Amino acid sequence: MSWIVEQSENTSAVNVNGNTITCKSNGSYGSPINVLYQDPANQNGQYFWQIEVLESDSKGSGNLSVGLTTEQGFQAGWGLKAMKYLGNLSDGSALLVQAFGDQIKNNDKVGLLLQLTNEDLKIYIFHNDRPLGLAFHVQSPYPKPLYPGKRLYHV
Repeated sequence: MSWIVEQSENTSAVNVNGNTITCKSNGSYGSPINVLYQDPANQNGQYFWQIEVLESDSKGSGNLSVGLTTEQGFQAGWGLKAMKYLGNLSDGSALLVQAFGDQIKNNDKVGLLLQLTNEDLKIYIFHNDRPLGLAFHVQSPYPKPLYPGKRLYHV
C-alpha cells in the first residue's frame, strides 16, 4: 500500500518514500497538506493503523491530525472531511470534542482501531500506546470504504 498526496500547489513540498512521508518548505503553505493511505476498510471487521510522527516543523497548535475519510471526503487543504484526532476530535467541519487527548507532536504514535459492523462503526484512539477510548460512533448507514489519512501542516 502507499500514500496518496492531495492535488494542490503545496504538494511539491511532499515526498513519499514507501511508508515514510516528508514535507519541507522554506515558506508558508497557506493551507494544510493532506495525505491518504491506500489501505481501505471496506468490509465488516476490525482494522488497525498506527501512524508515527518522527519529526514535524509545524507551527502553532493542532497542526497535525490523523483520522479516517472516504474518497469523496479526501480533498485538498481545508476541504478535507474526516473523522479526525488532533488532541481534539473533529469531523473536518466542526470541533466535536475538546481535549480528547494530547496534541500530536514529534515522536508520537497514534493508533486508529476501527470496528465495522452492519449496525455501526466505532473508532478507538490510542496515543503513544495509551488507549484514549471510543472517539467516534456512527450508526448505519455510514460511508465506506474508509481510508486512514493525515493532515501534515498548516501555517
